[in-house]
Amino acid sequence: MNAIIALGLRFLLLLLAYAFVGWIGFLIYQDLKNTRSTGINIEVPTLSLSTQIKKEPVTKQFHNPEIIIGRDPTSDFPVLDEAISLQHCRLFFQQRHWWIEDLDSTNGTFVNEDPVETPVVLVKGDGIRLGRMHIDVNIHE
Repeated sequence: MNAIIALGLRFLLLLLAYAFVGWIGFLIYQDLKNTRSTGINIEVPTLSLSTQIKKEPVTKQFHNPEIIIGRDPTSDFPVLDEAISLQHCRLFFQQRHWWIEDLDSTNGTFVNEDPVETPVVLVKGDGIRLGRMHIDVNIHE
């Protein structure tokens, strides 16, 4: 008799586990369906980069979610400085924040004089240093 009760309890526990996993799957499905139908669309805030090139102030605004800064003429923010790599760093919008990431540059990337070793969140008023160049960051929310 004890074996029958133990088997019944095991079966009930297995049934409850499958019901729990099914319920979680159903809730995830409903959440995804609601998110898609409401059309949640996160807008990328404008990012302004300001610097001086040959003693002339240069400011450029970006609306795209990824920006490459480097010496390469095809970069989004091309810089003619031998201390800067062809593709020096990448700025990208993710999780509602602007981030900066060093792209294995020779001389490194610095935010407020701290080296960027992993992606770092940028805030309004941060300063980026690439080689000898200083770039001011302005985020328009």
